Amino acid sequence: MLKLRNEKGFTLIELITVIVILGILAAVAIPKFVDMSSQAKASACKANQAAIESAAALAYAQNAAAGTAQFPTSAQILAATDNPYFATGKAPTCPDGGTYTYTQASGTVTCSITSHQR
Repeated sequence: MLKLRNEKGFTLIELITVIVILGILAAVAIPKFVDMSSQAKASACKANQAAIESAAALAYAQNAAAGTAQFPTSAQILAATDNPYFATGKAPTCPDGGTYTYTQASGTVTCSITSHQR
């Protein structure tokens, strides 16, 4: 009487095929992920610029209500501590390490990283 062996599992060819497919997917996905990360940082920077401009507009409105309609100084709006115009108490920073420049005459904000310009 002959007994049949019940062999279960994957063959070597099937395992190699799966590994190759995973390698191809990783080769395609990693550059896309890196690109999305830089786009997310640029979008966050642009949102920070808008938040700083909104804070400057708020300060302008408060100054106008007090009788001196002028934009705040750069030191006031970009203060690193005890800044009343932001919930955290300080102005936001660029996620890519750039620096913000505030123009008092117009109340606009720019980032030192050119790809983050609004």
